[in-house]
Amino acid sequence: MQLGYNNKRYGANTFYSAAYPNQYERTGTWLSTLKGSFGHTLQCIPILYWNRHYDRFDLIRDTETGRNHHRSDTYGANLILRYTSSLGVTSLGGEWRREEILSSKLGRPIQPQGHYTHYDVRNNVGATLEHTVSRKRFSASAGVLMNHNTLTGGLRFYPSVGATYRPNQAFRIYTTWSRSTRLPTFTDLYYTTETHMADERLRPERSEALDGSVEYTHALVTVHLSTFLMWGRDIIDWVRESAADKWASWNLTEIDKRGMEAGLTFRPGNRWAILNGTLLSLDYVRMSQTSNTRGLESRYSLNYLRDKVTAQLTHPVYRGCSASWYLRYQKRMGLFTKYENGMATGLQPYPAFSTLDFRISYVFRKWKFYLDVNNLYDTYYYDIGNVPQAGRWLTGGVIFQTN
Repeated sequence: MQLGYNNKRYGANTFYSAAYPNQYERTGTWLSTLKGSFGHTLQCIPILYWNRHYDRFDLIRDTETGRNHHRSDTYGANLILRYTSSLGVTSLGGEWRREEILSSKLGRPIQPQGHYTHYDVRNNVGATLEHTVSRKRFSASAGVLMNHNTLTGGLRFYPSVGATYRPNQAFRIYTTWSRSTRLPTFTDLYYTTETHMADERLRPERSEALDGSVEYTHALVTVHLSTFLMWGRDIIDWVRESAADKWASWNLTEIDKRGMEAGLTFRPGNRWAILNGTLLSLDYVRMSQTSNTRGLESRYSLNYLRDKVTAQLTHPVYRGCSASWYLRYQKRMGLFTKYENGMATGLQPYPAFSTLDFRISYVFRKWKFYLDVNNLYDTYYYDIGNVPQAGRWLTGGVIFQTN
């Protein structure tokens, strides 16, 4: 049994709209889950859950301007049956989930209940069937999700397959293919304000993905290479043509992605004792994207990372003291509106940037002391959206371990 509560209050800065730099948000979440597991050869796993989330958003902090109140409830039940035999592991699952929202903005109009003037609800019913078979060097799985949602109606099927081959202990070859969907959120459907215009006619996203990877693992080095393809239709996003326009929720008809990732981790201490505790890792991601949409500022889908390089070096300094360096370079595609002195300067592409972070730590018995310097050479950059990121900043801490 799990019970939890989470309370957060934070400045939203210019995240939702750079025209209003003093936004603020207050959220509170209750979490509850009851889960069991019975049996061995035939395993039965029932799950019950209920989550309640409160949200108050101020477009201008501590004023009624643009203030929104929301209360959402998500509750449901899962039942998973898992049977193990000489032919592999077969899983059959079912889920019922209900999503409700009371809001001052989201949903359809109702008789006022305090702050709440709108309400909506949707039910989701799904069933899954999956089988996994494993042999000495080979394993494969195939499954299908059958889903019905009151938002879309009808029964839809989403299959997936995956396979892994190990020619020896060092190599692993892996591939998967799947189809999936994403329903529009209540925010996507209803959030119409001073800065946003929602569309109740949004369609669910549909996507198909294929990926593959090769990995080599050795005491001295680990190397991996992977590729991926994704075909997306009716992708949900918030877009606009200029800073004078409202953000509008759209279905981007077609977005296709393809890319590769390569990585290397080198552990010289496993070969040369004098370098014990030293680790060097390098990773590179390259992605390209095509769509039938041009010249739009996008919140999510059109602002993709074309290139990202990361490097990490960890090494000992002296008797329990060690240092770590983290280098990042990235180039993001897409457009964003830059603001200077509260005025929009027009759409422009994201500039490439790099940052360097540093950590020094010292371990003494059960105590660990550390100091972090992030963005060491004080890069001014935009990662995503029109919010400038922090310059050089310093943090530190102490960790005590009882075991």
